[in-house]
Amino acid sequence: MSKSSFPVELPARDIFPEEMPRYPNVWLLVAEELVLRRQYAYALRFWERLLDERLDLRDSFYDDIRNPNLRGLLGKPGEGSDFQGRIGPLQFQSDPGNPSTNHLHQLHARFYGTPLLKAGMSRMEYSGGGKVCPCFALPASVHYEVATEEQTHPYVDSCPLCGITGEYALPVDRETEDYCLKIHDPLGVEFLFRASVRGQRVLWPDGRPVAALEELDGDYDVTVREFIPGINGCRRLGVFFLGPKGG
Repeated sequence: MSKSSFPVELPARDIFPEEMPRYPNVWLLVAEELVLRRQYAYALRFWERLLDERLDLRDSFYDDIRNPNLRGLLGKPGEGSDFQGRIGPLQFQSDPGNPSTNHLHQLHARFYGTPLLKAGMSRMEYSGGGKVCPCFALPASVHYEVATEEQTHPYVDSCPLCGITGEYALPVDRETEDYCLKIHDPLGVEFLFRASVRGQRVLWPDGRPVAALEELDGDYDVTVREFIPGINGCRRLGVFFLGPKGG
């Protein structure tokens, strides 16, 4: 699919760090008029707070570490990203016939703002509904996988949620990013946008439904676009635009 078919002009892969193994499969866009001082730093603050407070998407990987110096040593987000977050652990999956594969899941997101700043591309124009809206962009690599705390992280092939099963019973090359590209990344887009996995709503362990990005439409003008396939190798690429209500 060509870039011209997207509602926003996405940058090339080469502006991102070499350590980033896959092109960002989620693009979060916020209208400039929602951002304090119309500055990218405040756009990042906007997203960090919104994702934390509304979706429980936050960096909880080292909540058990109390020493801030140790946390700084252990808590690097990896893959050339600026920061990371997750929703989970949740969705316990058990297999009575093979209890060693029992596991929880997580939605894991890594965010890449610095490459856009360096390339002068943090400001973009979103086209939709007959309008062109200046906005700030935050790209993310998002995937749904076995939780980090589990011995089997990140893969359990037989899992009906995150594994090579059902509609995702696809051949994968384990020497590459194929598993993530074909299975975990598309599931991540579905989870983040609709709070579902394979069409089933995701619940917290206490039975509460997990919040979805698309549910922010009560407070904002929300547009959700998914492209299957996306560009630069993405099997599913999501573009999420947030504007002022009634704008």
